[in-house]
Amino acid sequence: MSFEEDRNDGDASVTEKFRESISKFTLISTPCQPQLDSAVATVHRSELRRSFRVAAAVKSRKPEVKCHVDALSSTSPGKGKRKAPNASLSKNTAKKLKRGYAPPEAYAHLSPLTDYLAYGLDVVFCGINPGYMSAKRGHHFAHPSNHFWKCLHQSGFTPRLLPPSEDSSLPKTFNIGLTDLVDRPSSEASELSCSERVSSVPILLGKLALHRPRFLCLVGISNWEILQKALLQMTTGPSKASGSSGASKASRASEKNVGLQPFKLCYPTIADPVSDTSSNISETLLFVVPSTSGLVTQYQLPAKIKLFAQLKSLVDQSQSELDTSEMKCIAVSA
Repeated sequence: MSFEEDRNDGDASVTEKFRESISKFTLISTPCQPQLDSAVATVHRSELRRSFRVAAAVKSRKPEVKCHVDALSSTSPGKGKRKAPNASLSKNTAKKLKRGYAPPEAYAHLSPLTDYLAYGLDVVFCGINPGYMSAKRGHHFAHPSNHFWKCLHQSGFTPRLLPPSEDSSLPKTFNIGLTDLVDRPSSEASELSCSERVSSVPILLGKLALHRPRFLCLVGISNWEILQKALLQMTTGPSKASGSSGASKASRASEKNVGLQPFKLCYPTIADPVSDTSSNISETLLFVVPSTSGLVTQYQLPAKIKLFAQLKSLVDQSQSELDTSEMKCIAVSA
């Protein structure tokens, strides 16, 4: 055999071995997924299993974490924006609670307000009692949130918005008076006892009999409720019995609570009048407006002004224009 043939045979054997190795590689591999080394593949499989275990653990802990957050939100009011389970209950409990009874010594450092009264005024406004701010400043309805002075102006009683410091000018300048049912101050009317209010009614009636205003405007529905009970007890004549038609009619008519009421205070004739017009004032009509406190939400400012305007329209009418024949007359003397 020549050298050339021997070399050809060697090349053929090498080529054959290479083909065999290639054929083995193509059997276990694909063009898109090259075969990984066994050690590398083992590492990849262990990493994948570890990832699955971590994901499963996190997933199992999620409800626990959520419950823990819910518990924190329910026991930590004011933090975050999560609402309580019972929103209506939380809203009700958030409302400001009324104060209970406070004895007179609790506000002994505050002085009662001065009454601004004169004979024959067009209207006397009667509050429940002086509030803390009013007593501290020494002027009626002096709290900045009180609507009284706005109502007085916007209903036409005063040509401009008066500050509380000008309350003493009302009788002389505008023929308006100011007083209170109970004279002792407190932060809230709820700090007065019912017996205090009831015992103050005769004092108020005495002031009215002495000064005889054309109208008494009770500022505060609870004010009227106390006075109404007292007037019903004072009813005389055929309607004295509680079951009589006159008393029942007056009671039913007064259930509207605000506006002109079906009662009038009647005074005896003055033998020696103190002025030319005093003998003509023989009765005082009763009008009710809600409390002018800014805390009263049942009646907003426009509704209060509307009631004040109704009173102003009555005041502008002469005594002869007002038909009071159906009103229950309550005899009052000084």
